[in-house]
Amino acid sequence: MLAETGGRGASLEDVLTKLRYGASRVQLVAMSATVGNLKELAIYLDARLYAGNFRPVQLTECVKVLDKIWEVNLGAHTEEELLQNERLCCFPYSNEQKKIDVDMVGGLVGEVIPDHSCLVFCPTRRNCETLAELICKVLPTQLKQVKNREKVSLYRALVEEGGGSVCPVLRKTLPYGVAYHHSGLLEGEKRLLEEGYLMGTLCCLCCTSTLAAGINLPARRVIIRSPYTGKDLLTKSRYKQMVGRAGRAGLDTSGESILILQHQDLIQFGSLFLSPVESCNSTLADDENRGLTSLLFSSVGLGIAVSLPQLKCVAASSLLALQASTLGVDIDTKVTEIVECLRRQGLMCIKPESDNHNSASSIKLENEGNIDLKLAGRLYKDLCVARENLALNSHLHLLYLVTPYAVVSSVKIIPSIFSTAYLSLGEEEVKVAKLLGITEAIVVKLTLGHYSKKIGEDVLRRFYVALLLHHLWSGMGIWQASELFSVHRGLIQQTLTSATAFASCIYHFCQELKELWAFRDLLANFTHQLSACCSAELLPLLDLPAVKNGRARMLYNAGYHSLRDIASAKPKDLLSSVAHLPHRTAVQIIDSAKMLLIERAETLQGEAEQMLLGLN
Repeated sequence: MLAETGGRGASLEDVLTKLRYGASRVQLVAMSATVGNLKELAIYLDARLYAGNFRPVQLTECVKVLDKIWEVNLGAHTEEELLQNERLCCFPYSNEQKKIDVDMVGGLVGEVIPDHSCLVFCPTRRNCETLAELICKVLPTQLKQVKNREKVSLYRALVEEGGGSVCPVLRKTLPYGVAYHHSGLLEGEKRLLEEGYLMGTLCCLCCTSTLAAGINLPARRVIIRSPYTGKDLLTKSRYKQMVGRAGRAGLDTSGESILILQHQDLIQFGSLFLSPVESCNSTLADDENRGLTSLLFSSVGLGIAVSLPQLKCVAASSLLALQASTLGVDIDTKVTEIVECLRRQGLMCIKPESDNHNSASSIKLENEGNIDLKLAGRLYKDLCVARENLALNSHLHLLYLVTPYAVVSSVKIIPSIFSTAYLSLGEEEVKVAKLLGITEAIVVKLTLGHYSKKIGEDVLRRFYVALLLHHLWSGMGIWQASELFSVHRGLIQQTLTSATAFASCIYHFCQELKELWAFRDLLANFTHQLSACCSAELLPLLDLPAVKNGRARMLYNAGYHSLRDIASAKPKDLLSSVAHLPHRTAVQIIDSAKMLLIERAETLQGEAEQMLLGLN
């Protein structure tokens, strides 16, 4: 995870480095089965290294080409020694089935289900859905009778979570105990499918490679549909993560993985198995030292370092410093350059080493809001402009302001949809559009394929996303919004989540600036409501783990209107009220409700004691 690109790895390294430098009594435990440079990471974390090859459940790794399957000799040193123990796929195929399932994926699944579970890793999200349907065309129809009652219950739960709709693909595959799992699903849908798989209601999931690293869903057999993720060849690390799902202690007595290869893939086959696991390298210096800049800036804001020598010590504690010679980075020079750049921008005021105080109020400003340094100035300018003409007869203006810049950059406007959404706006929303410089003439021009020079494309894109958020805020379900804007429902939920997070950042950002007090007050409750985009009565229930919109609605309809109602319930009560709810999850929900109530009571008690102290 430290090596992940896109900022995630750098963020993790940022946290770990500050903990190591500024916290003396923090214990870090790091685990991985797929890292090549363990000793280097142990040095970085100042950790004791424990390594071993023991696996409690035997795993057999195989490859399949055409109708032949070979076991992989993991002790091989050459490509000639890799393959052994040839066998055939023994699932009975009709001539028609052979035509539609050339690679026999359905047969490989059918050999182990329903008695055991199976994960099928696919290269793309779309392939997950098409393959799930394909597998069901090969499997025997008798599978529909296995755990039929549980499947009906799971389907009802998915209907609630989808606001009355279920994906047509899932509608076809659920009766067979088969489903797909990727980022295009709603969070609530993913949670339900994961629970269904762990409970045995589902016996096969077609998923993307992200499931291998993040969720503990074991299987008797793991099938890797292709040696690619998207267009990229599988890395050894990612391959090991996938096959590691097979054969888990306490759940299976054995495990098996099968990598499906085409003839043209055999060239890369040897390098995948014979090469060492990739090293984990720092990404702090990626994207023009963005991660390193954030590390230095936040260290000053948190008071961890208040002088240039101290900042150099912080940077020297990073994984980047340990790998500096390998990555070709001069840490001291980089730190000096970054600090000087921040100083010129007025974002950092480092005192001499002898002075242990820093007087840069602007440091606290951006750090409190966790706003990217490159965006802080732009955000401040946008808020100041909006403050002069803030429209409050509709929520659209606020929704526009909390639309994240990062989301906007990847949005592609569909002119016909933009026009339809604009023409459906009420009078107050049209006023907001005009405040931003967007008129009906500009929308018509966009429909004809031309952008107006009077308004920036970024403003149009941001308003386009804000229109989507406005439909959700107004009560439109994600499924309907998905159809209206021709965007996958999972992407819509990700946009909503990003907007909620950005709204929270703006709220904290504005707390440090007196001139932006209005936004601070307006966003105090707005963020919580935006996170759910649902009826206000469901908000308390959505604070609970494993409770998304659908499950919250079922709980509310069953009479559980508050945390107190949940805390006083018995697990069996929740099980009878909520479709396809595991007993373990019911216990977790009740325990969490009790803990939240205790925390709130303690907070109120503390506030009361402070008030009484003031009277004395």
